[in-house]
Amino acid sequence: MNELKTILIIDDSNITRNLIEHVYNGKYNVLTASNGKEAMEYLEKVDSLNIEVILLDLNMPEMDGFEVLDYAKEKGILSRIPVDIITGEEAPEIIGKVKTYDVSAILLKPFSTAQIEEVVSKSIELKKNN
Repeated sequence: MNELKTILIIDDSNITRNLIEHVYNGKYNVLTASNGKEAMEYLEKVDSLNIEVILLDLNMPEMDGFEVLDYAKEKGILSRIPVDIITGEEAPEIIGKVKTYDVSAILLKPFSTAQIEEVVSKSIELKKNN
């Protein structure tokens, strides 16, 4: 049995989640969370979910992307699973803060399906080579 690997999308935007889910439907098992608190339920079971890559928004209600990054770093998830940041935030201090974490890529919104596919495939390839 060929079990699909999983992509976890953490973003409060329905449009973004639906776009990415559409791109990977049938190729990956796609899990979505609309905020960091929902994402925690997945991250607590990360080893059993076969997650290949995490796509993470920074600005979300209840628990933002930086809190998710802190948790992922503390639990050793960042060193095992590529995290790609998807954000509309372009402020240099925010981007600088993101770069202090071991993230694979930062993709600014709005992005095309081709851009998301390129970033995700590069992140997955990097994971395989490490």
